[in-house]
Amino acid sequence: MNVKSLIIASIALSALTLGSCSRQQGWTIDGTISGAAGEKVALQAFNNNNWYTIDSIVVSKNDHFEYKAAAPAAYPEVLRLSLNGASIYFPVDSVSKVTLTANAASFNKNYSLKGSQAALKFVEIDSLISSTVAAKGEAAAATDSLLKRQLSQIVLTANEPIASYYVINKRIGNQALFDPASKRDLAVIGAVAQEFDSKLPEDPRTVTLRNIYLGAKAAANPDRFETTIELPEAGLSADIKGYDNKGVAHSLYEAASKGDVVLLSFTNYEHEASPAYNVILADLYNKYHERGFEIFQLAFDEDEVEWKQSAVNLPWITIWNSPSDGSAAIINYNVNMLPLSYIIDRDGVLRTRVTDPTTLDGIISKAL
Repeated sequence: MNVKSLIIASIALSALTLGSCSRQQGWTIDGTISGAAGEKVALQAFNNNNWYTIDSIVVSKNDHFEYKAAAPAAYPEVLRLSLNGASIYFPVDSVSKVTLTANAASFNKNYSLKGSQAALKFVEIDSLISSTVAAKGEAAAATDSLLKRQLSQIVLTANEPIASYYVINKRIGNQALFDPASKRDLAVIGAVAQEFDSKLPEDPRTVTLRNIYLGAKAAANPDRFETTIELPEAGLSADIKGYDNKGVAHSLYEAASKGDVVLLSFTNYEHEASPAYNVILADLYNKYHERGFEIFQLAFDEDEVEWKQSAVNLPWITIWNSPSDGSAAIINYNVNMLPLSYIIDRDGVLRTRVTDPTTLDGIISKAL
């Protein structure tokens, strides 16, 4: 199992989960940003290695702003406010209220967050990182042992799962602070996985964190450690809908109801492994399509134009998961690495998770 892919997916999986059928008003963030009167602040969420804007907030003439979510957050989540290239990160939890005091000229420095213990921990985390970067520079800070010890201590003592989750997904520049390939870092990741399992067992990230931990343990000790990555619930846990590059609508439920064996593929065409992966899929499609084999592929590319160019010659069903589509598919199907495949049998039941595409031929042949 590719450890690099695991940590990328871990970060990628720090995404917005706000859906709710409740009519109860959701979480709130308000406060003042001195010197920002009349400016727009972007409210952003994270999906597939990409921060995307979900709304913009206009700061009033007296430097005040306020945003009220239409519905409670289903699970604790990490969001951020961005102004002039600087960002302040904050947690939301159901119907929580967070208050920010900041200055437009130094937006992500010397600010305060109030309203919850998790919010206070976010300030502490980012203050530690910022002071270390200021003193030592980005490259040295990313591997600074004192900073890592301080952040690890927060994970072990904060008693705030979302703050712990925030810590293990922090990056300095392009470098992740916590790498599951490191024995010490993996112990911290394992502690976060255990905290989620104990306090937030229904949170979709609980299974993902457990899989990341177990997968990294297996990669480090392949002959001594046995692990099982959990499948979604029997059947198909959720539909996936979208349009192909020609504008034709497709549904996973529909594709799986036709009596074919379906390969559900999660990929990113910009990923370095994508060309070789799609060559394997093309061989399988040509070999088995006439026998009742279909491929339903969901691509997590950032740019729609580039996705269309990559998908134009593919003979199977391929749809695009745009940043605005969110992370529902990733969460519902426990996707912790790309590319990843599932085999759905002729009865529409999800049977097999496949991380090694070279094994697909034998699995599909048996399923047919």
